[in-house]
Parts: sequence; structure tokens; C-alpha cells
Amino acid sequence: MSEGKGGMSPLKIVLLVIAVSVLFTLVTVGIVNLLLNQKRSPTPEKMLGTGPTYSLDTFNVNLADQDSRRFLKATVTLELSESGVAKELQKREAQIRDIIIGLFREKKAAELKDGNQAIIELKSQMVKRLNAILTSGEISAVYFTEFIVQ
Repeated sequence: MSEGKGGMSPLKIVLLVIAVSVLFTLVTVGIVNLLLNQKRSPTPEKMLGTGPTYSLDTFNVNLADQDSRRFLKATVTLELSESGVAKELQKREAQIRDIIIGLFREKKAAELKDGNQAIIELKSQMVKRLNAILTSGEISAVYFTEFIVQ
């Protein structure tokens, strides 16, 4: 196996191709791994929508509009931090319904029809007020399974 002027032997070419292939494979695997790790966000301690729930009976409430002809019909489901909270909610259901009715009665139809921001704020207020009365666990989210403003 003699090399000609400026030429490479077939053995050196094969080794060079193998070395470049291995290097290319390692770089590709490293880049793919890096991209996959960046897409994965850290897992939050609690993911909304995955906890136990507690459903309340439908609410029919007059709204704060001056003509008093406006009302809200809503069905509420509460997501709980743990299943044990359901027992406390059951014992306090009258108090919970009173708090929610009070929140609904403060709202005007135009506010609730205006867009999602008003609904998000209403849910946030519910979570805050209901968690203030709970002694064990908490409500992590509020879901409306029915929400009609008339």
C-alpha cells in the first residue's frame, strides 16, 4: 500500500470516513438531547385539571344590573388539592354557596359578557374567598361547566 504523490491510501480514507461519521452522530445526538431538554419545562408541583373535584348544584342568581332582569345560571366544579377536602366542602356547602352567590350578585351582565378576563377574575376571587374558610387542603381551581348570562 503505497501512497502516490499527495494521495491517501484507501485505509486512511475509510478511517477518516468512520471518524467523521462517529463525530457527526455524537454531535447530532447532543443537539437533539439539548433541544428536547429545553422543550421540557420543569414539572409544576400541581398541575391544574388533574386533582379530585367537587361539583356544586346549579346557581340561578340575579346580577347587579339596575333593571334587575339580568340573571346568571352557572354550574360550578371545584378542583381540590386532595380528596379529603371534599368532606369539609360537604359540611360547609351552605357557606360555600352563599360566598359564590355573593360573588355572582356583585357582577353585571355586561362585565360577564365582555370576555374571558372577567371570568378569569371571578374564578380567582372564588378560589381566594373559598380557601380563606377552609381549614384543611385547598381549592386549586374553579371550572364552570355551565355559564349562561340572560
